[in-house]
Amino acid sequence: MNSLNELSENELLEQIENCKLSPELFTHMTMLRLAWILIQKHGLEVAIVKNNTIKERYFKTALKSDKFNKTLSRAYVEILYYFISKSKVNNFDKLLREFPRLKFDFQQLVKTHYGYNILKEHRTEEPKDFKPLLFSF
Repeated sequence: MNSLNELSENELLEQIENCKLSPELFTHMTMLRLAWILIQKHGLEVAIVKNNTIKERYFKTALKSDKFNKTLSRAYVEILYYFISKSKVNNFDKLLREFPRLKFDFQQLVKTHYGYNILKEHRTEEPKDFKPLLFSF
């Protein structure tokens, strides 16, 4: 497989759930697309839970890594959901064209969402005072 674009949403979800997706294809774009798929199928709250479960298993099994960050995983779903709610498009690629910051400036979006750099903290647990900030843009 040379490209994620060759996979349907169901195929991508199945490969990640079953830890069959090649690790070199598990990129920022893949994680955004996974969040998109889960939000479309299940809505925000269930997507947050499923995204964490699926990604944690993938990190441990396919990536052989303990670097899973639960808070960051949650941020992928919450931030994407925010932009979906501000858009009229119903296509992942069109959403990325409408909001290129999702693709090119996600780290800053995460800092804005939480108010600090969660990439350095909270690998396996939620912040004690979990209160995501509202975007002001």
